[in-house]
Amino acid sequence: MNGTPLSDLLVRLACRLVARLLFRIRILGTEHIPSGGPALLVSNHLTYLDAFLIGACVRPVVRFLVWKPYYEHKLLNWGLRIGKAIPIGTGPYSAARAIERARRELERGQLLGIFAEGSISRTGELLPFKRGLEAIVRGLDAPIIPVHLGGLWESVFSFEGGRFSWKRLRRLRHPVVISFGPPLPPSSTATEARQAVAQLGAMALVARGSRQ
Repeated sequence: MNGTPLSDLLVRLACRLVARLLFRIRILGTEHIPSGGPALLVSNHLTYLDAFLIGACVRPVVRFLVWKPYYEHKLLNWGLRIGKAIPIGTGPYSAARAIERARRELERGQLLGIFAEGSISRTGELLPFKRGLEAIVRGLDAPIIPVHLGGLWESVFSFEGGRFSWKRLRRLRHPVVISFGPPLPPSSTATEARQAVAQLGAMALVARGSRQ
């Protein structure tokens, strides 16, 4: 196992099983997928399965920042702890603790993931990015890797139509495009990171159209 912790192997297996059973994945920008840390992956957020999709594309385990109520949910907590997720709440004290822990993980050479919109999009549109990502990488030698998840809004797992579940399953393995962009310097702003993710989305839309 080349010294890889068992917990990391379990997380990697879970991500790949979920992603490949439910989705047909096309990856763009494979040359920008980090082979190791430190780095902060910044992505849009459309479903509860987004972390599985990103985790299935990146070989090292990505530690995600997760909303604290989800982290503390009794059905989810064990898995999120195995995945070394970082809980983050809405209060300033909770956010500050999460940011400090995230910075320590980067200093240890880990890969972190954050859904910078702060919540799942209910419209399918890219929401404004929170500035917490700036605090996480400020002063560290850790690039920001923009990531865009495309095609998920049309899936049964999104909030299209105003609801998450009980929608008609259109196909068994829904096609998605996961795009990784060139690394941004840690001095980049949340607005610049959002622009990079939006640009990836536009390029993915063209790529999806060319395959139809």
